[in-house]
Amino acid sequence: MILFDYVFWGMAGTILVLGFAVGLQAINLVRLRDATRRDVQRLFEQMDLTLGELRDVSVSLAGGIAVIDTLRSREASVPSAPVPAAQSYDIALRLARSGAGREELMSTCGMSRHEAELAVRLHGPSRSSARRR
Repeated sequence: MILFDYVFWGMAGTILVLGFAVGLQAINLVRLRDATRRDVQRLFEQMDLTLGELRDVSVSLAGGIAVIDTLRSREASVPSAPVPAAQSYDIALRLARSGAGREELMSTCGMSRHEAELAVRLHGPSRSSARRR
């Protein structure tokens, strides 16, 4: 009978400890659920703010694109002023001094082949280095 009492009380104590542990676990799960709800609510609020800011940026971008298109159409409709010949030759001489070739001078400055060859011969890097010596 004594052995029965020890086993009985041991099992009763174990049941009480397990019941206490299950109760604590239930309380922790309720707290975790509430914390998760708060976190999800904050997350949705942040997403709403971010979506609002994204809409504002999208509207601003659309306005910027419209302005750029307007400026492009104005630029296309206004004829560009021709570069004066003296300025074109100044640019060509600077390019020749920096080592530009005949083809580049012809395409960039609108020079004839003979003009470009002359500019390269007179102002090209090999001639200017020979003059310094």
